Amino acid sequence: MNSGPLLMVVATLVLTANSAMVKMARVELGVLDIVVWRSVVAIPFAWWFVRSASLHVQKKAVFALRVTLGFAAMLCFFTALKGLALADTNLITKLQPVLIALGAPVFLGRAERPQARTWMLLALGLVGTFILIAPKLSTGNIWGLWALAASVLSAGAHIALRGLKDENAGAIVFWMQIAVCSAAIFLSLAQDGSLTVPSSAMWPPLVGVGVFTAAGQLLITKAYSLDTASRVAAVRFIGPVWGIAFDVLFFGGWPSVHVWVGGFIVVSAGLAVSLRSKT
Repeated sequence: MNSGPLLMVVATLVLTANSAMVKMARVELGVLDIVVWRSVVAIPFAWWFVRSASLHVQKKAVFALRVTLGFAAMLCFFTALKGLALADTNLITKLQPVLIALGAPVFLGRAERPQARTWMLLALGLVGTFILIAPKLSTGNIWGLWALAASVLSAGAHIALRGLKDENAGAIVFWMQIAVCSAAIFLSLAQDGSLTVPSSAMWPPLVGVGVFTAAGQLLITKAYSLDTASRVAAVRFIGPVWGIAFDVLFFGGWPSVHVWVGGFIVVSAGLAVSLRSKT
């Protein structure tokens, strides 16, 4: 059983909850506002995990690339959530594992080249995702382009994260939160001249975003330190399954036949990646 893919399965659950919180916050707040105020929670949370370890990062250039691409991807993703249904967003962003599998060998070397079996499981995951959410698709507007941009930029950020596999995961996440918060404050002040103070109703989802963001990034960073980028990314197709589970548990929905079929394919592909040995 492989720890890297399994950690990514848990991270995907955490980030699905994060997306739900972001969508709630987007009713009232702008993208930069969410990034700034969620950091109020995320930075102390991230520091708590790294408080007894070194905060030093050796590969500063790779880390800077990870921050830049990750910040840009987050802005695009949060923008897409404003006008795009979660089903649409889930499908478009599931291009990311394929882009990672293509890009990781180019930028990180031949050791990251996916095996034929991994390519097959990536294809199965993409097919299963489409079966899961295709009946609910309503793409065809500008929001879909934002989601596509988020996928491309996020793939680059995850490849850079794999390049930081020898660094302390807590330090990476802590400095990531500091850098993202600083950039969001600067852009917000440059754009509006001030920061928007959230209403009391917005703080619960913002706290959720902060906690889930820090926890999800810690899990993802650790996952990429344990296995190749393509294998870790392959299990991210399980995201829509978590979303449907949330609907069943909290919103009274019940899956139709296509959801069971697509979910079975996605979960099977994810298990095949997680349970198979690295050799």
